[in-house]
Amino acid sequence: MKKWILSSALALLCALTLQAQNTEKVELQTLDGGTVTPAEWVDGKTPYVVSFWFVTCKYCIEEMDALSEVFEEWTAETPFRFIGVCTNDTRSLGKAKALVRSRNWDDFTFVFDVNQEFARAMKVTSAPHLFLFDKNGKLVYSHLGYAPGDEEILFEKIQALK
Repeated sequence: MKKWILSSALALLCALTLQAQNTEKVELQTLDGGTVTPAEWVDGKTPYVVSFWFVTCKYCIEEMDALSEVFEEWTAETPFRFIGVCTNDTRSLGKAKALVRSRNWDDFTFVFDVNQEFARAMKVTSAPHLFLFDKNGKLVYSHLGYAPGDEEILFEKIQALK
């Protein structure tokens, strides 16, 4: 039984590492119409959170609102970055950009995965789906869904990376 648990944990770790490596060349659209790849988020200095969301997802918006309320305070204590990955297709891109601009999410970076290529590579099947990467781009935590208080657990995980 112990060998099975250890083998399963090792297989999951390998899968997550490979999963993250398969995303390096995916191009995502930025808010201003440029492009960026996930590999560009790795700076060797600060961890980063990647949260997949879509325009009509009530819980996605609640999660980003909750994080935006504490983001400045938390990043003063433990620096990290937040990247919101919108998975709406091109038909909803205008609505997604308008939503981002109308909310108090100015400290966040937003990208648009209109073909869901990045979401598929990360095995995202529903939203919100949040991933925490360390400063070197290693996936260290993943969480599906949102309930009030989940952001506190996330911050504990971020602080553990110090």
